[in-house]
Amino acid sequence: MDNLDSKSGLATHTLSMWQALAQGLGTNGPAAVTALFFVGIAGAVGSSMTLVIVLAFIIYCGMTLVTYEWSKEVASAYSWAAFHRKAFGDRGKFLSFYGGISYYYYYLLGYTGFAMLGLTAFLYALDPSLAAAYPWIWIPLTIIIIGETTVLNFFGVKLSLKYVLYTGLAEFIFLIGTSIALIVIAGPHNSYVPFTAAAVHFNYTDIAIEMILGIATFGGLNSVVPVAEETKNPKKNIPLALGILAGLIGAVIIISSYAQSVVYGVTNMFQYANLSDPGIYVYTKYLGLAVAAVFVLFIINSFNSSGVAFETSTVRTSYAYARDKILFPKVFTSINKHKVPGNLVIFTGLLSITIAIVSGLILGPLTASLFLIISNSIFSFSNHAIAGIGLGVCHRRKGTLRIIQHLIIPWAVAIALVVAIVYVVYPAPAPPLNYASYISGIYFVFIIVLYFYYRAKKPDMLEEVGKFTL
Repeated sequence: MDNLDSKSGLATHTLSMWQALAQGLGTNGPAAVTALFFVGIAGAVGSSMTLVIVLAFIIYCGMTLVTYEWSKEVASAYSWAAFHRKAFGDRGKFLSFYGGISYYYYYLLGYTGFAMLGLTAFLYALDPSLAAAYPWIWIPLTIIIIGETTVLNFFGVKLSLKYVLYTGLAEFIFLIGTSIALIVIAGPHNSYVPFTAAAVHFNYTDIAIEMILGIATFGGLNSVVPVAEETKNPKKNIPLALGILAGLIGAVIIISSYAQSVVYGVTNMFQYANLSDPGIYVYTKYLGLAVAAVFVLFIINSFNSSGVAFETSTVRTSYAYARDKILFPKVFTSINKHKVPGNLVIFTGLLSITIAIVSGLILGPLTASLFLIISNSIFSFSNHAIAGIGLGVCHRRKGTLRIIQHLIIPWAVAIALVVAIVYVVYPAPAPPLNYASYISGIYFVFIIVLYFYYRAKKPDMLEEVGKFTL
């Protein structure tokens, strides 16, 4: 184990189960999700938003089961690359290479799209007069916030995740408490309708199209995995963290979506999406200005915590490749006194600033945020599908196959995710969001070209892809 710890280079055996859980809680950012995703989903399907979120949660539970099972086998910053390699062995070199490089894209765009641009878009909606008077103000805001989250990452994973844990649990308690209050206030307006497709006249194609955003509302939950090398007893604590986290996030997002629907009015939810900040409006009208102000602070902190956690995952995934001399230069393997790859943290911050500003200038902060989220979701879905199929392959080879948890559920999830990917492409969202899948396609081609470059020029490096695990 000492040799493995030395090769890891990270602060192994540092994080408790709760601190590892904080990585997923922070990445998901429940309060931020209610501010950003509820608007998009309600705008398309009205009060059936709750149905979309419930169905998405069922799928995400299946995705988490796959991650849960793999986390009992593998503890590696390589994350999905390590899952694919253990499942398919040498025949899975490309899948392993694809898993890591595509998940790097997922985490990087999640950081810039959801956490950073999502926050600036929220602040713009909070005060439209600010956006009108200073249309450029989001640029320095983005730079400042990326700088702050990068500093937190630079000074060590334990410090950053303590902050995420304490604020994240306070956020969870606040959202549950206020949602129950809204449901009580709704009184006789409580209804089973939000759990049906009545708002879209039972057109399940509309429901299916919105599943891309529905599943994304739970995105980040499985990002506990990249900090496995830094977690105490990871093959026990990472699966435990995933199980607890799924329950927490599922409860808070579902109850929040239902509460806002019934208190605002199930027949009014299409109009809800036209409000500049509908969640803040609902809290102000029904719970008072003071509670709404606290909600605003939690939303801002939620985006910020998500940024810290997303950047942590981005750095860990890219570090695993740099450690094996793939894609990233050797200088990125240098570990600072806080036991993190400091040079890589700084590079990630600078690259994220570039992506955020360029995409924001082209599309505007809100559209750019949704664009990047849709683009990166394809890679999350595809990797979970591959990992689910690989789970059965691995356990069949080991003689430990269990039909339901290693075959039936993972294959059902894989099929559902393939359908979700299809709906990203056709019928695609309205322009310019439809171009998000084209950008994903270009990145996929880049991965293929890069793989064959290494296969032709540096085949020995591919031997190590995804192999390392504690």
